[in-house]
Amino acid sequence: MQFIGITAKATALAALLAVATLVPANAGPPAPRDAGIVLASAAGIQPPSDDQVVELADRSMRIFMQSVREGSMRALWNHVSLRLREKFSVAQLDEAFKSFYSLTITGDPLAGKSPIFSTDPAIDANSDLVVEGYYTTSPSRVSFHLVYAMEGRAWKLVGINVNATPIAAPGANNRSTTADAGHQRAS
Repeated sequence: MQFIGITAKATALAALLAVATLVPANAGPPAPRDAGIVLASAAGIQPPSDDQVVELADRSMRIFMQSVREGSMRALWNHVSLRLREKFSVAQLDEAFKSFYSLTITGDPLAGKSPIFSTDPAIDANSDLVVEGYYTTSPSRVSFHLVYAMEGRAWKLVGINVNATPIAAPGANNRSTTADAGHQRAS
């Protein structure tokens, strides 16, 4: 994989997240919520099998990389949950991930690779499946934080954070490209 021109850390989504958290003036205070990871939720949702988690993460990341190569998050937008599509347009996703469009990517950087999980996939307090990991790509490591919600009978992507960090000698000043599209649960 070849990333050329990684010069700055992306901050594009800050505005989107600020807009996503706006509430009407007459709304009461937000309900307290525990963001900690739990093994089982009150709704009794269980995490999918290890093979299914690998398939979910790999498919989402391959669609993300396809979207980057195409210069449009249309494919990613078509892949995500209905809830995320209602919250973010393709144009908003393009804005959030625009820092990736300036990267030069040769070939398929994920070809022949499987995701490596840095933590065990788990169900959080919101009954969402949280998956974190990376791909052993070079010269940059592609890391991800993915959040899925059960929509109907399928796990659908409701949050994505991707980071491409150049692999350099220890102590070198590494600069990364990061962008994400988050989610807010209705209380």
